[in-house]
Amino acid sequence: MKKIFAIGIALATLVSCNMDFYSSDSMTSAQIKDNPLAAVYTTDGIYALFKDNLPYKGQTSGEGGNMYVRHLFQLSETRSDNVTISGHSTDPFLGPYRYEDVDNTKNKYYFWWMGYKIIYAANSNIDVINPDENSESAHLLGENYFFRGLVHFQMVTLFAMPYSCGRDNPGIVLRRGMDYSTTSRATVGECYDAIVEDLQEAIKYMSKGKARGDKSYVSVTAAKALLSRVYLNMGLDQECIDICNDLISSAPGAVSGVYSVETLADYPTHTWDSAETIWCIRHTYPTDLISAEATIGAMYYQKIGESENVGWGEWYWNDELIELFQRYPEDHRFAAYFTYEKAALVGNGKKLISFPEKPEDGDFCISGYAHSDKITANADGSYTFTTTGGATYTAVPEMVNGYKRYFINKNLTGDASFWGGKTPAYIREDVDDDLGVRSGMYVRYFNTKFSGQDGQATFTSPVILRWGEVFLNRAEAYAHLHNTTAALADVNTIRHRAGLSGDADFSEANMAARGYTDVLDVVLDERRMELCFEGHRVFDIYRNKKKLDRRFVGYHPWEVIDYTDPRIALLIPDGEINVSGIPQNPR
Repeated sequence: MKKIFAIGIALATLVSCNMDFYSSDSMTSAQIKDNPLAAVYTTDGIYALFKDNLPYKGQTSGEGGNMYVRHLFQLSETRSDNVTISGHSTDPFLGPYRYEDVDNTKNKYYFWWMGYKIIYAANSNIDVINPDENSESAHLLGENYFFRGLVHFQMVTLFAMPYSCGRDNPGIVLRRGMDYSTTSRATVGECYDAIVEDLQEAIKYMSKGKARGDKSYVSVTAAKALLSRVYLNMGLDQECIDICNDLISSAPGAVSGVYSVETLADYPTHTWDSAETIWCIRHTYPTDLISAEATIGAMYYQKIGESENVGWGEWYWNDELIELFQRYPEDHRFAAYFTYEKAALVGNGKKLISFPEKPEDGDFCISGYAHSDKITANADGSYTFTTTGGATYTAVPEMVNGYKRYFINKNLTGDASFWGGKTPAYIREDVDDDLGVRSGMYVRYFNTKFSGQDGQATFTSPVILRWGEVFLNRAEAYAHLHNTTAALADVNTIRHRAGLSGDADFSEANMAARGYTDVLDVVLDERRMELCFEGHRVFDIYRNKKKLDRRFVGYHPWEVIDYTDPRIALLIPDGEINVSGIPQNPR
């Protein structure tokens, strides 16, 4: 068949209830009809496709890091303001991170190719499953509608402009049936309408049965949770609130009752049975750990060993995200996912001071820094320090929006509009004195949100949908409708679960003292903390027609990106353009 994404179905047979798959042959729709169990096998095979590293573009075998779910998280998160990347890399994530992507890199190629492979498989199953046979068949049909809607949604959010820029912009190619005779890009609005229809069908059919296993299988709850996200993107706030109300009212007691920090027990090491998870891509050990360097977690974390290190550890926390958390040191989330390179928060009373500094050449900023033995605490609360480069500065405390910040009264970034020409200084307490700094330019703040499953440093079963997002979807929708009380109630629910309460609660009375004039900004900051590194942040910013401020340390241009910037839509792989002739995204 002419189109590169019109491909056969990968059949995988389910071996055990913990989603352990092995590959088999491809099947046509006719073959599925002739085999009563075939639709079960091919549906189970779709679950495997999210994590498979299959050969493509003439390869004889797959590459360890070439997985749909890995590329999904990388292409989403690296384009936000949460992640700072520490210099040049041969991995193709660097182009999208710098908003300088090209049209022939393997991450986008594989993601596009595998996305339509999953859609084709779902279409084949939808074409033949009879939901009237029994409740199991109905649920199975719903699962396939969910997969088709999900992948279309993930692809349109990456390869098209945000819905907030207009319904008439070019979207992606819609495949909602077995007719592959023509190829054209639907509009963004048409794509979203089709996604909503598919998720509504998924809800209808899965409501007639029950989930087939643990949280590595989709359920009616997963379809509703995803639909709440879609509605939020579309600006359908009341619809989002209604479906979130329905979800939360029927949630497990650990969520709808006392939504406490215990819901995150063993998270992220046991996401498939966590009270927090709605749906995750289950990875089993050792089958799905092809390489400890080829996982989502490998870029965020490096375990330092005596004989060898595990993981690359090239992506770090943005300092401003750390500052957001450090307003409330008791926040469980920060303690759970943050670590320094050298094992860290050692409680030795030492300090590190770092700050953004623009080198003489380059469009990016590096970290200037000083270790504890070069820092002097002054009587007025300031710190005088000498950097590793020999410069001496003083970091002076100021109250900014009710929180203490430190600034060097000198423009070290080259941007006079950034903090009024001053340079923020970041005071980090209780650090190991032998703190590692990559290439002498980047302080290595590691993220362990994708670590620890089965005792493996860079291994987890990544979560696609969870309860924290549902509460915050509803909070954002309330904020759009100017229902401040209801929005803050959901924000406080999340904060209580994170171990914050009392003075840490938000109210209409204390918002202004904390620097907020709009409840939407309270919600967006809470979303940033709760969902950091899970691929939401960039879409949250552009959905709300805000600017993405990327003026922070990292190997990327020092810039502010508007929600209408055409670079937001990733370039479609050139193989697709060359074969089908659909128009490319502009640059």
